[in-house]
Amino acid sequence: MEAAVSRVRRSRADELQAEGKRGAAALVVIATDPAPFVNVLLFLRITSMTTATVLVVNVFVKTWGTTWSSIAVAAATMATVNYVVVGVAPRTIGRQNPVKVGLATAGFVRALAKVLGPLTRLLILVGNAITPGKGYRDGPFSTEAELRELVDIAEANQVIEDDERQMIHSVFELGDTVVREVMVPRTEMIFIERNKTLRQALSLGLRSGFSRIPVIGDSLDDVVGVVYLKDVTRRSFDHRDAESIERVESVMRPVTYVPDSKPVDDLLREMQAARVHLAVVIDEYGGTAGLVTIEDILEEIVGEIADEY
Repeated sequence: MEAAVSRVRRSRADELQAEGKRGAAALVVIATDPAPFVNVLLFLRITSMTTATVLVVNVFVKTWGTTWSSIAVAAATMATVNYVVVGVAPRTIGRQNPVKVGLATAGFVRALAKVLGPLTRLLILVGNAITPGKGYRDGPFSTEAELRELVDIAEANQVIEDDERQMIHSVFELGDTVVREVMVPRTEMIFIERNKTLRQALSLGLRSGFSRIPVIGDSLDDVVGVVYLKDVTRRSFDHRDAESIERVESVMRPVTYVPDSKPVDDLLREMQAARVHLAVVIDEYGGTAGLVTIEDILEEIVGEIADEY
């Protein structure tokens, strides 16, 4: 089951669901986020192997007595059985027939996860707590952890460069990073009042070097929009008197607000989908905490980027 679950991709599961295959709905859920289900299956496998080993050793001891030979034979027997029956055979079947095995077992695996999921999450937290360094959110058995190890091996064997390895690791770490960790703090932001003229906006943009500036109303916590200098320039070019007569609020664009606790990877997807370059970050009280741009997020992956808001 573990091998099959790990090999069926989300796109394939969606196709099976569209075809009306039995068990496909549960398989879609598993394929969307396989790590928790793999953890449960691994826990079940280890528990089963441990229990079987204890029972077999107990039988051997009762039959031939508590001798080193009986214990050694029992250990050798269970090592062989566990390796072949529990290790090799199921994985081979799962890899050879991932779709069939996945459809047949997805419902059972999902039910198991509902029962044992809280326990495996707790055990992972305990393991991360007693292990030096930063642990893995989904445990070291997840696909992410395996990929990280493969990347490290590839770098060690000079298949990829060190900076490429760091970049790939940074992509994984986005899921553990929240907006407040990458935003420009409020104290470093540049604002402009909504009643300022276009000429004043253009002057501020040239002095600061930013091409997008948040527009505020009554206070810094009242961000009402974003002014793009290209909009100011276009308006000034089309209407000669606009620079001195028109106000910033006449050309500002709507602003996007995001909580400072939002995961960065989710925000990146949303900003790309909405084609939004800049978002204002708000704290738990609804006040302005800072500002985040797509460049701020991408810098977490590729390093420093020249940012102009």
